[in-house]
Amino acid sequence: MNDVKLGVRPEVEIAGQSGRCRETTIRRPAFLTVSVDDGHSSDLITAELLCKFGLKATFYIPRSNHERPVMEPSEIRELSTMFDVGGHTLNHTPLSKLPRDNAWNEIRGCKDWLEDLLGRPAVSFCYPRGKHNQRVRNLVATARFVGARTCDFNINSFPRDPFRVGVSTHAFSHSVAVQVQHALLQRNLMGLIGFVRTSRMTTDWESHFRRTLDYVETHGGVAHLYLHSWEIQQRNEWDKLTRVLQDAGGRTQVVPITNGKLFSLATAATGTIETLYSKSLTSSGH
Repeated sequence: MNDVKLGVRPEVEIAGQSGRCRETTIRRPAFLTVSVDDGHSSDLITAELLCKFGLKATFYIPRSNHERPVMEPSEIRELSTMFDVGGHTLNHTPLSKLPRDNAWNEIRGCKDWLEDLLGRPAVSFCYPRGKHNQRVRNLVATARFVGARTCDFNINSFPRDPFRVGVSTHAFSHSVAVQVQHALLQRNLMGLIGFVRTSRMTTDWESHFRRTLDYVETHGGVAHLYLHSWEIQQRNEWDKLTRVLQDAGGRTQVVPITNGKLFSLATAATGTIETLYSKSLTSSGH
């Protein structure tokens, strides 16, 4: 069969012995990724749940955070033996309004710190509070990260720009008004459409992500759950997170993947759907 380019829907395949035409469906790749921000010690509970249900994730950890404590270096090293650990600046500092040199120090400094701590490349980056602009995006690319995650909600499609990757669901039950306002402030029209069409404007984050998984299983794309473990702990939602991760881990039609691998695939998006899917299956151990 001819290669199928990303975004092109295949139609018909010719049957072999019978000579009759039959419709076949080549499934668009469906990925599942989880990102966990801020490096709070409660991330270790989230890590246990992810391991229990066979899921991959990226933990974005700053060296320090004035809002809440960050886990110890030994705990970060332990976490990195099981999961992707990405940069989140040195001091959990929003970058858009910083002078260029300060922003560069926060971005490049956190990469150097993580690589010294873990003894291997740090490939993923997350903008604190999702705040970024073209200058910041370019600085992250110059620092030789593979890609970066934003806080644009209700994005279920394969990323076009690996340095502006959105998320499907924030593990927090936002009101309809907040979802709409956030989309408008971020100029996230695609997310606003996704909120209406895919999640059907649900305000419960568990239902929101289940509907995302249903959609991605059927249509392909990326189901991306983003959470703060400290928020889960504050609201006593560990049972809820457990249900969500158990459901996600049982979805055999979606491939668990780290943010770093997703960013790499986005960079190589000129490949065929079959190639991307095969690579993701191999890397995930399926």
